[in-house]
Amino acid sequence: MKLTCVSGYWKIKNKHGNKFDIWLKNSLRINCPYVFFCDKETMTRIKEYRVGLPTHFIECNIEDFYTYKYKDKMLTHSQHCPSVELNLIWNEKIFLLQKAYKLNPFNSEYFKWIDAGHAIFRKKSPPNNSFPNLEKLNLLPKDKFIYSSSELINFNKKLFEKHNILYHHIAGTTYILHKNIIDNFVEIYKINLDKFVDKNNIWTDQIILTYIYKDNKDLFYKLCDGYGEITRYLY
Repeated sequence: MKLTCVSGYWKIKNKHGNKFDIWLKNSLRINCPYVFFCDKETMTRIKEYRVGLPTHFIECNIEDFYTYKYKDKMLTHSQHCPSVELNLIWNEKIFLLQKAYKLNPFNSEYFKWIDAGHAIFRKKSPPNNSFPNLEKLNLLPKDKFIYSSSELINFNKKLFEKHNILYHHIAGTTYILHKNIIDNFVEIYKINLDKFVDKNNIWTDQIILTYIYKDNKDLFYKLCDGYGEITRYLY
């Protein structure tokens, strides 16, 4: 398999209430190998959604996260980030992707973070055919953080400078890294967590990634625009 999807789910206070109970029945049916992180409480239910699809489960508690050491520095926001646990999960994504790469149970070349309640498949099931389209995958760079933007425009420096507390160009719903650059990118992410996480901002993963992008544009490759649209693009 050339690509492994990496995902996770923990039942915590989130932005969408109980809607995940409905969304996961569709969003977790992508026909692609998955490495899935979750705690014991949610694993049984997630296994039901992935029946018949190649999935490697890893039991993991929020207290085990690399980012857990930042929990007392993280700020919440009633609309954008209603709990510290949610912010921890968001910022842990890149570290979970690294763990999946180190284990690499499906011997993959690319690793794709994908939110469990994936935006484009919340109300309808994904196609039955295998994901991704290998012809499209083979065109992707091996030395870039491959992302979709949260907007339908390129990075807006003026908007960033004016609204940098919440502004994010990078959509964190899903992104792809080749195995050759995962470790290096994780080190950059660690540096930026240490640099930025404090009580002056909510510092979600999307904001951290946008700050990294601002100073390291050569490390990024925009594939398309919109939350979750990388998945649609690669079918």
